[in-house]
Amino acid sequence: MRIIALLALTLLPFLPYNAYAQCAANPVLDMPEGHVMMSISATERLDVEQDLLVASLSYVTKNRDPSALQNEINTVMQKALKEAKGTDNVKVETGAYQVYETTDPRTKERKWQGQQAITLKSKDADALLTLAGKLQGMKLTTTGLNYVIDPETAAQVQDSLMEAALIKLQKRADRAAKAMNKSTADLRNVTTQNASVPYRPTHSRAMMMESAAADMAMPVASAGDTTISLTVTAQAILKP
Repeated sequence: MRIIALLALTLLPFLPYNAYAQCAANPVLDMPEGHVMMSISATERLDVEQDLLVASLSYVTKNRDPSALQNEINTVMQKALKEAKGTDNVKVETGAYQVYETTDPRTKERKWQGQQAITLKSKDADALLTLAGKLQGMKLTTTGLNYVIDPETAAQVQDSLMEAALIKLQKRADRAAKAMNKSTADLRNVTTQNASVPYRPTHSRAMMMESAAADMAMPVASAGDTTISLTVTAQAILKP
């Protein structure tokens, strides 16, 4: 019997370290008798109206002379920025400025092409669309027109969804405790999983509205809804 005991003690240290760690860290083994641990989750979602209109425009031109080309871009963009910054409730920012040489595949003629982009953002759709129409009249091309959820709006919605999900999670834990004849349910290791807010483009209507710019109609857009969701997970400890 002594020999067997000595062999057991000798072999014990050679067991994998992870086996000791798992035994020591396993919360189920440390729970008092009659307690039950279960994983639960709750999800809340809400359809939110898109409230931020984003327009992307760019000026593109070609010229044999790169200096003349850049001067043309600079002149047009200066006027566009002046017009944009003079419009209330519209945030404006410039995008990439690119100048590069191109070759006509048929004539082999070499020219320089350049472009610069400008982005408009506003919750005042009428102001932004009117401005976009004016910039189109300055020969800028609209490359994108999208309705999205404003980041501040999304954050507020996610906070309210979190509160609702936590209440639902506790109610779910309490129901589980009642079903298993337990008196209370405590939540541990609570985590939230925010779903990313999708950036969904909004297609412009076929109809156009009159614009102040001659021979140029103002673009239109109609906001849609975006679904924002949030999931809360936790470990519920059900006690006798």
